[in-house]
Amino acid sequence: MIRLRAALAFILLAAACGEADGGRYPLRLSLSLPGEAAELELPISAALQTALADSALFAPDGSAGATVHGEAVLSREAPEAPWILHLGVAVPDDLRSQFAVSAITSSASAGSDAFRPSAEALAEAARRSIAGLEAQCRLARGDASGLEVLLASGEPSQLLVAIRYVGDREAREHATRLLPLLRNEDTRVRVAVLDVLGSVGTRDHAAAIVREAHRLDPGATREAYRALARLGGADAVGFLRFAAANEDDPELRAEAERALTSALSGKPPSAADGPRGVDLPKLARGHRQ
Repeated sequence: MIRLRAALAFILLAAACGEADGGRYPLRLSLSLPGEAAELELPISAALQTALADSALFAPDGSAGATVHGEAVLSREAPEAPWILHLGVAVPDDLRSQFAVSAITSSASAGSDAFRPSAEALAEAARRSIAGLEAQCRLARGDASGLEVLLASGEPSQLLVAIRYVGDREAREHATRLLPLLRNEDTRVRVAVLDVLGSVGTRDHAAAIVREAHRLDPGATREAYRALARLGGADAVGFLRFAAANEDDPELRAEAERALTSALSGKPPSAADGPRGVDLPKLARGHRQ
């Protein structure tokens, strides 16, 4: 895809994730557009400024201080695919110890218009993308309300950040909140949830996975077997025994057999059995208090 890169002429002022002292950073964004939407520079700029004006943590205003650089990218994978607005921002200096990465990102759908996104769709995408950045900053500050924002976003990229956060923090108290995502339309989200539940879940979560198993696609089914092997318990063993005897797909049947053996022995599946989960974006990984 041919992209037009244009430095945005405005400076967006970003509050440093809700610090009481109002520590703020000028944020300078560059804009990357596909050729068919090259004329959207001004509408996207306006959408971002409006969203930042309404943000509790960010503001579209210039200020003295060290400039933080970032990028806004509008793209779509195919003509029939939705437009996606991606924001990437360097981690502010005072948050670097809270992240294991140098930048945080957030994305949101801007609709599926065949020609170009509408002003309304761009405004909503900007608002949701900035809300995702805010949520990650809140989590870095130890404010768990950020997790709620990410889980409620409906945006796959933000959901994956939330799932990674629960897994990396081994936050068992939040594991149940991931269960509704087993019905998410995005395969990456379903697989990621199963991977994390297998690590931080309980046998109650194993029962929930069994109840949802009939809805899962083959990729998620494979991860469900592996999660159940790690969780163990009567529900997991009973389901894996049934799957090992009745699974039609030879590869999935072999996976179910390995998982059953693991669940019965209490020995976690070997990493040599194959890759687990998906490659989650390294956006919120490494948060620490």
